[in-house]
Amino acid sequence: MELRTLRYFVAVAEELHFGRAAARLHMSQPPLSRAIQRLETDLGIALLHRSSAGVALTPAGATMLDEARTLLRQADQMRVRMAALAGTGTITIGMLADSADPGAMRLAAAYRREHPDVEVRIRETDLTDPTCGLRAGLVDVALTRGRSTRRA
Repeated sequence: MELRTLRYFVAVAEELHFGRAAARLHMSQPPLSRAIQRLETDLGIALLHRSSAGVALTPAGATMLDEARTLLRQADQMRVRMAALAGTGTITIGMLADSADPGAMRLAAAYRREHPDVEVRIRETDLTDPTCGLRAGLVDVALTRGRSTRRA
């Protein structure tokens, strides 16, 4: 079982929709469906109930979701600890790709200057994931747009 497959499963389980999960993962739906089917086959148990009404977690799927979240969180923590031992750190910033906010880019550049020992990664997303991967644990911080308070 690969961590990538677990991330796929968590996305489908949270979205309860293969199309939205695929968009969130920046992939097409058919390979996502195949990966989940292989996971179910490997485990020998159905994790999702698929019907014309949508997708629902089976009891095994609910348990798997809890376990997968825990395992993925531990893997991310291990990556951070190993980077600290290596003397380098990483921060991943999620940003809406269509924003191309020069202020956000300046902020990332300023952080790089202040913390040269920390690798700054930018993960661009689209409006299908307004949290820019924060909710899914794919980024450490998300820079998003707030609702406009100006009125015409």
